Amino acid sequence: MLNLSVDAFSKMKKLRLLRVLCLLNCDDLKYFSNELRLLDLTGYPLKSLPSKFQPGNLVVLLLPYSRIEQLWKGNRPLYKLKIIKLKGSQNLIKTPDFTTAPYLEVLIMEGCTRLVDVHPSLGVLKRLQLLNLRDCKSLRSLPTKIGMESLETLILSGCSNLASFPEIDGKMEHLKSLDRSGCYKVEYLPENLHQAQFLEELDLSKTAIKEPPSFISQLKNLKVLSFDGCKGPYKLKRNLLSLFKVSQRGRMNSIAPMLPSLSGLTSLTKLKLRACNLGEGDIPSAISCLYSLTRLDLSVNNFNRIPASLTGLSKLEDLSLSSCGLCNMGEGDIPSDISGLSSLKVLDLNGNNFTSIAASLARLSNLQYLGVCNCRELESLPVLLARKTSEWKHNWSYFIAINNYRLAENMSAITLLKRHIKAFENSRKRFDVVIPGNEIPEWFSQQRGGSVIEIPLPLNIQNDNQWIGVAFCCIFGGDDGSELKVIGGPT
Repeated sequence: MLNLSVDAFSKMKKLRLLRVLCLLNCDDLKYFSNELRLLDLTGYPLKSLPSKFQPGNLVVLLLPYSRIEQLWKGNRPLYKLKIIKLKGSQNLIKTPDFTTAPYLEVLIMEGCTRLVDVHPSLGVLKRLQLLNLRDCKSLRSLPTKIGMESLETLILSGCSNLASFPEIDGKMEHLKSLDRSGCYKVEYLPENLHQAQFLEELDLSKTAIKEPPSFISQLKNLKVLSFDGCKGPYKLKRNLLSLFKVSQRGRMNSIAPMLPSLSGLTSLTKLKLRACNLGEGDIPSAISCLYSLTRLDLSVNNFNRIPASLTGLSKLEDLSLSSCGLCNMGEGDIPSDISGLSSLKVLDLNGNNFTSIAASLARLSNLQYLGVCNCRELESLPVLLARKTSEWKHNWSYFIAINNYRLAENMSAITLLKRHIKAFENSRKRFDVVIPGNEIPEWFSQQRGGSVIEIPLPLNIQNDNQWIGVAFCCIFGGDDGSELKVIGGPT
């Protein structure tokens, strides 16, 4: 804590850089040098900057987590100012007039929860590259038009009271990222956003948009697209196919049964359609044309089994089908060409209702993580990880099965562990298995308890060909505050 008097800086007439890296305690400050180029005061405790401060030479203003309500009253010359960061300043109720700050490049007001609107001059900042208004929950309006020609990143996520998105005046050719997730009241995007040719990330999660904007297919550089939990899910489901189009003689028509393509989305690497009320038949085979796709999130939808249309995604590395109501994962339910997902490393099946998993899932030759947490109906499991050592192309694999109590009742966790140890006995690979159980192996040679566990390892561990690894059995305490107890020993 730094205790400052009212005139603490009054004699520092030529001060150009002021950075305080601790908490401030003061009732008032009357003076800051007008020569300041950088002012960095985290947790600034006052409602405004000194009234006599003239920030004409200021280049960087950093007042995160401050108690400031407004920077100053009236207009101030800000012709050298490039960066303003007011993140977490929850008392901020008014922004300055940006007319005198034409060279501003970065404006961060994330978490300014009392801010209701911004000065209209914000919309004409030609040099602005980053505008971050994340979690400005009271924000109701932006300028009706924005002409921020240099803008690269626009973050409006969590602006839950924002009523509308401004019209775009110009092309905004440099825009790369637009995040509108959590803007529950905003229903539309301006159609001329298609002119943002270099847009790479578009997040429309948890908005009131009822169908994918028609211009999305024209965004040839789009890499990340999210419709996570959009309102009006029935409309979104019905119009999802509008994303999948074919080009015929220069015209764009609805998806056709032959030669479907996703022209314009070939750069897409991440697609989120979480909680959009989709069923298995709503994922068209044309999705295979997204040949750059590496991550696909279809969680919290309605699938009985893994959609067969996904198997054409040969570059897909991460697939989430958690909480989808999957109930069919036996032989015959797994797509026959599941091996087409040849790059898949992560398969998230958490929170589903299937009772068993077919051994044919082992054809996913690069799978490193299988998540079946909270699959409370799961009763049996094949030894998915027990393959020939030569087939493994990675050094670390996971199997996580937290809260799978029926599996623990029907298949001993120790039996499962022993099978994996045997499968890897010559490979020196690392693998993690997490599964509930009710017994401690008899062959655990070391037993310890407490907050710090030390287990002695063989001195010749590097040269001992008989050494496989270490197995741990963890016993977690209950809600009574009891400590975690770990029992472990060398295999």
